Amino acid sequence: MPEAAPVLTVVGCGPAWTNPGEPCSSYLVEVGTARILLDCGPGAFAALQARDPRPLDAVVLSHLHFDHCGDLIPFAYNRRYAATSTWKAPRLVAPPGGLDRLATLAAAGGAAREHLDGPFALEEYAPASELRIGGARLTFAALCHPGVSHAIRIEAGGKVLCYSGDTGLTPALARHASSADVLLCEATYADLAESDDVHLSAYDAGAAAEEAGVSRLALVHLDADRRDRAVVAARTRYAGPVDAAVPGYRA
Repeated sequence: MPEAAPVLTVVGCGPAWTNPGEPCSSYLVEVGTARILLDCGPGAFAALQARDPRPLDAVVLSHLHFDHCGDLIPFAYNRRYAATSTWKAPRLVAPPGGLDRLATLAAAGGAAREHLDGPFALEEYAPASELRIGGARLTFAALCHPGVSHAIRIEAGGKVLCYSGDTGLTPALARHASSADVLLCEATYADLAESDDVHLSAYDAGAAAEEAGVSRLALVHLDADRRDRAVVAARTRYAGPVDAAVPGYRA
């Protein structure tokens, strides 16, 4: 039987200020029976439970900004006291130094510093090393964002999904996304501004997709009102298919 390829379902893809009725960044990737959640921003846990309440194998974080990890706190409460308490503890894989920062976040919200320990099997990834989850191989690249954010490349069954996390303008994104079947790329500035060292415009997301030679570009981390304009801007630099992802988007 052929190995399974990654299948993406967008749980939430809003920017830091969220879109009405939509969660912040959170992306479910299924590789055969393995279920991996990339980031877990505000609103993501409830949305995931409503969409597909089956157990997760892992939660992997691109970086530690609140809009990408804030829902780990209520997720852990549910793991302790409610429906997901029957799950085997999913791996929670944070970037270097991330577990201490998550403990501080838990304490700031009124929980104990060890709130996530037990509900999750805690670990940190080494950006220069690979991570194996089920049949998936995950590799990381540090990009350009305050505090550092990591692109996450998932390879399985001869297919590749690359998620940008949050990033400003950097050639490292195209290198890490090289020949990917799908580039899931933040485009916070849409068509309204040039990229800087914090976030990308859709124009530059398109340029990265073109340079990387990816098969499809899916734009995320966008204000809902800017999605159509972002697609138009990305298409000025990238010749392949471009989508502005919304919750429920699959690729």
